[in-house]
Amino acid sequence: MHPAEAKATLRQQVEQRLTRMSPGERAAESRSLCRRLVEHLPKECVVCAYAYLSTEPDLTLLVDECNSRGQSIFLPCYERGMLTFRLWLPGTPLVRSQIGVLEPPVEAPHLEESLPAVVLVPGRAFDAKGARLGRGNGGYDKWIAQERSRNAPYQYWGVAFECQVVDEVPVEAHDQKLDAVVTARGFETRDSNIRDSEKN
Repeated sequence: MHPAEAKATLRQQVEQRLTRMSPGERAAESRSLCRRLVEHLPKECVVCAYAYLSTEPDLTLLVDECNSRGQSIFLPCYERGMLTFRLWLPGTPLVRSQIGVLEPPVEAPHLEESLPAVVLVPGRAFDAKGARLGRGNGGYDKWIAQERSRNAPYQYWGVAFECQVVDEVPVEAHDQKLDAVVTARGFETRDSNIRDSEKN
């Protein structure tokens, strides 16, 4: 099967799994996932999160913890069709973009390439090798490739519900692998198939 066809099939399969999750199950996994992220996030970094959709982990508890630590939060925006990140300050209303995504206002500062950052990347499916299946527009892949070419001091962590983790994600040449995948049950890096929760 061509990778594009395999991706379409996998998106449908994962969408069905996500649809079967109740709001309570999504909320419970999101809380556990946030606790896992707090355990691993370096306190000296800034955090690139996202305004979550209903089928994505809710990072509200993590954002609250980062704010209490004094860590800056950046959220994704689309400018002229390209992904970028702007600073979000607690209490600042988000603005709905032309593509329907909630974003910080246009006057908010952009993420500086010199800042060490952990970028929390949503998606449709992930595997233990760091492969990620997105929604199909390639926004994150293009942005990650660009920032890696500039040697930006960023780490890229996939965040997922357990049902989104699969044995293998089909990949193409333009797909960017992540440095780690985080779920409610563990923190899994690309160079290890052993989850930290299984080591304890």
